[in-house]
Amino acid sequence: AALANVPRELHEAAAVDGAGSIRRFLTVTVPAVRSTMVLVGALSSVAAFKVFSEVYLMAGPSGGPAGEDTTLVMLVQRTGTGLTGRVGYASAISVVVFVVTVALMLLVLRADRRDES
Repeated sequence: AALANVPRELHEAAAVDGAGSIRRFLTVTVPAVRSTMVLVGALSSVAAFKVFSEVYLMAGPSGGPAGEDTTLVMLVQRTGTGLTGRVGYASAISVVVFVVTVALMLLVLRADRRDES
């Protein structure tokens, strides 16, 4: 959808100025869809931190062989429940994941704001 909103006149003007197809892509298309790319990247990064059900269904509660497929959310679930029941440690992991996610979002928003000015 963002690609459809790039003005055709800008591509035509760049072509008239002698820009090739790669140059037009880098100087016209990418800046026009940059905010959309930043948003998609930020949302995908946050979604990557929340992966649980896919890995749990494929690898089981143990996280696959030797725990190779364990995600942070699976670690929180396994640590906070079960025989160990270390709820404080699970809460600490959750807070760290939250802080990392917020820091990532702030970095993305700051980078996006810097490019717009």
